[in-house]
Amino acid sequence: MASLRADHRVKQLWQLPLLLLSLGLFCYAAYLFIDPRPGLTITQRINLTQDYLRHERPEAAIEQLNKLLGAEKLSREDEARIHLLMAEALDAGQRLNHINSPLNREQIIEQSRIALAEGAKAGADVYRRLGESYEALGKTSEALENFRRAMAMDPTRALWLQRKVIDLQLAQDDPGPAEGSLDEYLKEEKLTNSERAWAMGQKADLLSRRGNFAESRALLNEVLRLDPMPSAQGQAHYRLGYCAWKSGEVAEADRLLRVSREQLKSGHPLDADAAWLLGKIAQDKANPTEAITFYEAVLQGHPGSASAPLSRLGRGVCRIQLAQDEAGLTDLHELVDEIASKQSRHKYKADAVAGLRQASAALSTRSNFSGALEVLTYEQMLDTEPPAEFYGRLASVYERRAEQVEHAPLAPSAMPADRVRRDQQVRSFRTHAGDSYIAYSRGLTLADDQGHADALWKGVDLYDKAGNVNQATSALELFVAERPDDGQTPDALLRLGQTWQAAGQFDKAITAFQRNQFRYPQSLAASKSGVPLAQAYLAKGPEYNQKAEKVLIDVIGSPLIGPDAEEFRQALFELAQLFYRTGRYEEAVARLEEMTERYPNDERRGQLLFLMGDSYRKSATLLVKLASTNVADGPSGAADQAEAAAAKRERLTKARKLFDRVIDVYREAPPKRDLDKLYLKLSHFYRADCVYDLGQFADAIKLYDAATLRYQEDPSALAAYVQIVNAYVAMGKSEEARTANERARWLLRRMPADAFSDGSFSMPKEYWEQWLKWTNDVGMWSKGPTTKPIGTASTGQ
Repeated sequence: MASLRADHRVKQLWQLPLLLLSLGLFCYAAYLFIDPRPGLTITQRINLTQDYLRHERPEAAIEQLNKLLGAEKLSREDEARIHLLMAEALDAGQRLNHINSPLNREQIIEQSRIALAEGAKAGADVYRRLGESYEALGKTSEALENFRRAMAMDPTRALWLQRKVIDLQLAQDDPGPAEGSLDEYLKEEKLTNSERAWAMGQKADLLSRRGNFAESRALLNEVLRLDPMPSAQGQAHYRLGYCAWKSGEVAEADRLLRVSREQLKSGHPLDADAAWLLGKIAQDKANPTEAITFYEAVLQGHPGSASAPLSRLGRGVCRIQLAQDEAGLTDLHELVDEIASKQSRHKYKADAVAGLRQASAALSTRSNFSGALEVLTYEQMLDTEPPAEFYGRLASVYERRAEQVEHAPLAPSAMPADRVRRDQQVRSFRTHAGDSYIAYSRGLTLADDQGHADALWKGVDLYDKAGNVNQATSALELFVAERPDDGQTPDALLRLGQTWQAAGQFDKAITAFQRNQFRYPQSLAASKSGVPLAQAYLAKGPEYNQKAEKVLIDVIGSPLIGPDAEEFRQALFELAQLFYRTGRYEEAVARLEEMTERYPNDERRGQLLFLMGDSYRKSATLLVKLASTNVADGPSGAADQAEAAAAKRERLTKARKLFDRVIDVYREAPPKRDLDKLYLKLSHFYRADCVYDLGQFADAIKLYDAATLRYQEDPSALAAYVQIVNAYVAMGKSEEARTANERARWLLRRMPADAFSDGSFSMPKEYWEQWLKWTNDVGMWSKGPTTKPIGTASTGQ
């Protein structure tokens, strides 16, 4: 047993060497895992970044630099180096990937500034890199400053940097610094012919833009000698062409510019300027089709060039001149949007406004007022404070557009709502035209008094036509309030009163007229206020007749208004009508006779003669009534009646002659106004009444017959037949009277039902039917020649 246990222990001894071997292997593995060599230093890692940059691996360099900035505690010197390398890596990445990101440019500047603040020693490349970044961001002054530092630090690259400086100076509005730099550049003896030609070409360009064309041409001819390269030759020919164009040598300019384009080819930036100028020359020669081809060469080949906006403008104007209005308006719309949205394009505003003015004129000439208004809107977008003449053009286009819409025929299928919409559109255009004329008037306040007044009245006229009383009165009230001592203020007050009067605001009109007469008594406008003031009084009712009469008499007696004045004539006419309406026929006749004598060719001659004749007719009737009322006993009473009868005959005779003259006047010039047509009708019936009242029954019947034949459908014809019946009765002709009565009944049956519904005749159709039936049934025609008239009827209104 003991030997068995000993043998078992021996067998277990193999595990110990295995354990020792495992421990040894583990230790060796741990030894191998731990690298006894030291790691890379900060300097070595920075140098590794520089190696990346030398081998054009900017992304790897940026990655390594970011690790260094984020994971290590750096000295100030090392941090400065890292920031400089970061700026260099960003710049290299832009060049390698052909990008120019503003964000990268800002980072280049920021990293460089941090490095310099940390004490980094900057060389020429640092300042050159800063200059390029500032240039890309449009910060010209900062770019120039850094380029100059680079020039001072690296004389070997001074010429190249000096060209960069000159390019930046040329891009500025002030060419003075660039010209000085060019002169300094040209003093350099080491310049090659091509470098000297470049500088001379740039200086020639500055001279030509200053108007010194002779000196510019001399330099450009030298450029052609110095540099035979096609690009340099093309640039020189372009500048020579520009000089010729500015000097008025259009044919030579055209030739030189075409040569320039052949030499530059379409890829050169200056080709855009040459093509634009050729387009401008063709446009000025009234060849819009050729001009468009050149403008399109710019827009298609050089869409981002400085000449592109002007080419779009030129193409838009030329398209409109060729009646391609929609395409032209699209060009102008895009141009205005571009100028409004980009600060760099603001320099084209003046040229754009001039082109838009051309386009609106062309559209207006072809009566495309809608397009012209669109272009004028664009013009105002670019020039928010335009000169006065702009509002004059705008007002004219709005006014003509309103007339165009108003006279445009509606389609046969148009609904009433279409007419309403058209009328609203017309009123809107006229209101806008009025607004524009008022703005035009304000713009002429100091420069042109007469133009100021004309524009003001034009605006108010358009407000009146548009039915916009509020706008009209507001404009006039503002003028009166702001300029009480202006020479036009009395005229404005007169117009204000007339506007209120037209709107039916008679109290306000009276106030304005009275204010004019009180505040400016010696002005012609105050005198002209008299007639409308009287008309406003008359419109208020009979209780104001006395005030109206006084005003009219004052007008006629005013030393400022002579008989030749329209106000005198109108006052005389209004006064005659006032006397006529109030039954003062003697005074009415006197004023009417005065008017016909003073103004024998007055367009209202038919009205004057009618009122005079009717005044005689009515005064004759009143004269007889007055004599009958005041009859006295004895011989004196009989004498008064005889005198009254003679006066009546005289006045009726005059009245009949005057009515004849009215008919003659309207026969020569047929009446168009309703009032003239009424007076013509009444003259036919009233002259027959006068003859009837004179006892000349046979002549009266003839005149009544002529009147009824002319106005068969007028109720006045029935009254005339009553008088015909009466005349036959007075003459003892019963059968003729009965026949006339039957004719009246026949005429009544033929009359339309609405002949009695217009309010011009007091007795309805049913009355006449009953009356004529009664006169026929009563049997009054069988009494013989002693029968008295059955009654009289008025044939007029």
